[in-house]
Amino acid sequence: MKRSTFLVLVVVVLAVVAAIVLWRRGAGEEVSVVHWSNGHLVRPGLLKEMSAEFNKAGHRTRSGKRIKVEVFSRDSVLQVDDLLSRISRGVPLEREIPDPTIVTPQSAEWLNRVTQGLGRPAVDTGKSRSIARSQVGIVTYREMAEALGWPNKDIGYADLVALRNDPKGWASYPGARAEWGQKPLLSFTDPTTSSTGRSALFSLYAIAAGKPVDQLTPADITDPNVVNYVKQFQKLIDHYMTGTIPQNTKVYQGPRYGHFFLMPEDNLIHLYEGSERAFIDGVNVQAPPISRPMVMVYPKEGSMAFSNIAGVVNAAWVTEEQKEAADQWIDFLLQDEQQRAFMRAGFRPGSNLPLNDPSSKISGRYGLEPAPRAPVINPERIDPAVAAAIEQSWQEVKRPGIVTLVVDVSGSMTGTKLYQAKQGLVRALDGMAQNNQVGLLTFSSGIRDRVPVAPLSQNRYELSGAIENMKANGGTALYDAIKGGIEMTDSVAGADNAIRAVVVLTDGQANEGKTHLDDIIQMMSRQEVAVRSFTGFENDVSAVDKEGRRVAKQEVIGSGPALKTSHPVQIFFIGIGQDADMDIGRMLAQATGAEFQGVADKDLAKVLAEFSKYF
Repeated sequence: MKRSTFLVLVVVVLAVVAAIVLWRRGAGEEVSVVHWSNGHLVRPGLLKEMSAEFNKAGHRTRSGKRIKVEVFSRDSVLQVDDLLSRISRGVPLEREIPDPTIVTPQSAEWLNRVTQGLGRPAVDTGKSRSIARSQVGIVTYREMAEALGWPNKDIGYADLVALRNDPKGWASYPGARAEWGQKPLLSFTDPTTSSTGRSALFSLYAIAAGKPVDQLTPADITDPNVVNYVKQFQKLIDHYMTGTIPQNTKVYQGPRYGHFFLMPEDNLIHLYEGSERAFIDGVNVQAPPISRPMVMVYPKEGSMAFSNIAGVVNAAWVTEEQKEAADQWIDFLLQDEQQRAFMRAGFRPGSNLPLNDPSSKISGRYGLEPAPRAPVINPERIDPAVAAAIEQSWQEVKRPGIVTLVVDVSGSMTGTKLYQAKQGLVRALDGMAQNNQVGLLTFSSGIRDRVPVAPLSQNRYELSGAIENMKANGGTALYDAIKGGIEMTDSVAGADNAIRAVVVLTDGQANEGKTHLDDIIQMMSRQEVAVRSFTGFENDVSAVDKEGRRVAKQEVIGSGPALKTSHPVQIFFIGIGQDADMDIGRMLAQATGAEFQGVADKDLAKVLAEFSKYF
């Protein structure tokens, strides 16, 4: 007995010694956890700062290896497309970013795209843990919500459709104001790239089918009545938004430019606090706190929830030890200190912390409701095949676009600008919806080349050929070109509900041509006195109002179109470099309810590709 006891003790001691040796051997090694997260969770004070604190604390795996967490900010759509490419083809879409251990799209539903592509889940969403939550609602000005009956009446998507279909529009609602305009305007982000737009589109199909999201079938997506409902809703939209920053810009432009904005709760909080970005005077800046009270209406048909899961990736590059390390990192994120940081940033907790915790900002102070009456819809419960069918249907249900690209090829465009313009225009053609019609007009001292507006499926290569042949020389007959582009867009036959637009690309100011700015748009001073004349040429720095007073162009506002057309035509303006006149771009966009943006030469191709998503 003594001998056997002694042998057992020896074995135990040897095992302990071996474990210590192995632990010490591993103590000098690291286990890397790469966390891809949507940008909402990478705001200041969140995941990146949390990872630095976690790494500093020296967390280790059972084998003694030190855990190192790296956080990369990536949009949800980029996460899933890159993850699918890496797993299925072994090819990263962005080589400088390492393979992920954890992915956190806003909505776990995005991962259905990976499941569809692989034929199996890349992340077990059922076992994944939410690290912060938010709900999506309809943000509007408090006075508009009250005109619709809020807070005593439950409001939803159906009320917006009824408002849009009412020939009188806002005029039918007591309390509506003339400054809003008669037609309701909804900001809707592109569902092929935006989590909010995608979730809202799912909601619309569920509402139209009269079913919960998780009970939708592929047959529902092709049902003519369902399709018609979704198409009717799209009539609320004057043009589509590419993402958060352009949508924020609409908010800062005021009620004349947007009434209803689909967004998650944390966005509204940051708009109140002045920690969101927007294009102010065409420049991407941190915008000030909003000055008019806004509230979130939680749609009576259901409010979509974003779970922000920390999903551990099931791929060949993720080892068991990395999974162990990932679990430690997620445990850390769910601790009260980190959860309160998420709450201070505008989220609902992923843990069981109560919403009445002092850290929470989900309150009436920010126009939000901790416990809204509306049901909560979880988009990740949708059948992957249904999600794929809805994504494919977007080309059919969205408003079609009729667009003329008006491109400056004056002498100042020589070099990088022209090269970037060519690259960006071709990318824009590839990124546009296939139900669009597109044309091209180039100009310098006069109108140079035209490609007539036609279905993109028919003239894509004619357009790309004309773009490739662009050469820079001559002056800048800007307004002759814009007028020509408007006429091209206006005259072509198309669907009654088509978005008709001109996209102007220029790096200079008008210095030639017979057409003046006041031939194209109406203007007024900031004191709301109508402008009598303003050529808008490079040496004309002020307008004349109807009382004969000079008004600096910085104080002139575009108030409506002057050129008679058969259809409303929006004028989008992209100003390249420091010589572009952004005040002129602002007036053109204001007068037609469009967007304008300044861009550096090197970013032109990227911005042009983004502008294609407006249609």
